[in-house]
Amino acid sequence: MKKVLIYIDPFIGHIIPTLGLSEKLVENQFDVHYCGVPDVTEIIAKTQFSCSTVFEEYYPKGTVQKDTEVNANVISSILNGELDELIDEIKPSILIMTAYNPVEAAAFYYKYNIKIFLLYFYFPVNTDFSNISFTDITKERAVNLLMNDNNVGAVNFFIDFLISEGHPINSLEDILSVFDHFYNIILSSPDFLTETPIINPHDLYIGDCLPKDNILVSSFDMESLKNKFYEQKRSGKKLIYFSLGSWADQINDEKAQLIIQNIIKSAGDPLLDDYVILIAAANLYERYKQHESDKIIMYKWVPQMEMLQYADIAVLHGGMGGIKHSIMNEVPMIIAPLDFDQSENADRVVAHRLGAKMDPFSMSAEEIVSKINEVQNNDEIKSGLKEMRNSFKEISENNTLMRLLSAEPIY
Repeated sequence: MKKVLIYIDPFIGHIIPTLGLSEKLVENQFDVHYCGVPDVTEIIAKTQFSCSTVFEEYYPKGTVQKDTEVNANVISSILNGELDELIDEIKPSILIMTAYNPVEAAAFYYKYNIKIFLLYFYFPVNTDFSNISFTDITKERAVNLLMNDNNVGAVNFFIDFLISEGHPINSLEDILSVFDHFYNIILSSPDFLTETPIINPHDLYIGDCLPKDNILVSSFDMESLKNKFYEQKRSGKKLIYFSLGSWADQINDEKAQLIIQNIIKSAGDPLLDDYVILIAAANLYERYKQHESDKIIMYKWVPQMEMLQYADIAVLHGGMGGIKHSIMNEVPMIIAPLDFDQSENADRVVAHRLGAKMDPFSMSAEEIVSKINEVQNNDEIKSGLKEMRNSFKEISENNTLMRLLSAEPIY
């Protein structure tokens, strides 16, 4: 049985999709083991998959990792063999890890000669995918990290190791050439892009990758909520699901405040008399829990995929997780983007007739109500959602990745 090691960063929106991928791997007779910092393994320990904690001394529980940082201690640990015992025990033939840690991926490759597959959870911003491949995107990110003055220590460890191992290092390109050997796993359908992307043999789109076993459900009283929704549906109420993700206040607190305040105000509009708004407030819960009423249901968090099975409309921040969940449940979306890839995702939602986009700074409660009326029962949006769902399902059922992982040699 082939062994797969998954090394993942501690964002819940990144961890959950890997569980869907891991379920597929197990179905195809792979043995899956996770490793990560404590915030990762705390979550994985609740699943069917085995896991090992690494780099705890550098990233203790609760540490926020910066996306511009390459931790010199982590690179040194990998290259100096501090993970030898773990690698010897697991004996992985494949390593899957996030594309946003390319320097760490290169370190694993040079140290252990493991076949690397990089995971893309969202589309990098400001990118025309018809003009650049994912391999070149990864190279660009690696260059930016290697040239960052804050990462000099990590770069020096890397170069010293390569020289000691006899690798010819005459230019930066010599280091970057390693990425030509890596495969890229994109957790989407290429049809979600508005351009026709370059798709190289190393680029593998695998669709939604939603796990069947949602670990978030086990600690949530779904039965009580289902009964509540049943009663509301029976009385003719419709459900608006609202979420800005798990760390909206850290992304852009000002925008997050404006959006949640206006969504709460919109509940009092007579045009929404037939609606109930479920708000998954995450870190904003304590600030707004007092607004719970017969029109507003407040939670710190809810299992999003399951909630969207009951929703008539979703108001979201535009992360790929929520968008994919809405597509797979064919729920019309209103996107109020906070930052990162979210504005571009909102434009894609509009372009593919999946919903509408709103500007958090100019939006009002009245505009929210207007957008809800715009997207509800819109035949074009219903058709667009069905088409996109079929695209995601079709590419998810394509077994190219599993055939590739099973093949020997991969490269």
